[in-house]
Amino acid sequence: MSLRWTPKWVTKVVSVGGKDVEVCYDEVTKLYACPLCAPHCRSGGLGDRGSYFFSEKDLIEHIKAHKLALWEHRKFEEQELEEEEEEEADEEE
Repeated sequence: MSLRWTPKWVTKVVSVGGKDVEVCYDEVTKLYACPLCAPHCRSGGLGDRGSYFFSEKDLIEHIKAHKLALWEHRKFEEQELEEEEEEEADEEE
């Protein structure tokens, strides 16, 4: 089983909050790629990371979520928690 595929990207324009945004759509898998998470799709490639969606609506909601960047805040909070745990472990020694 392969975890990769050879995409056939085409550019589509979607409206996100009144702004037109160019996104990539793969005609093989029928997936939309987030242009912010997976900019490599514009050059026809398939990068190591990216966010892909089966529906245009889900893609639009994801692009709106970039404004809040909730996943980055969670990573930052997790990193702070790890640092606090390390400091507590150092203090116990």
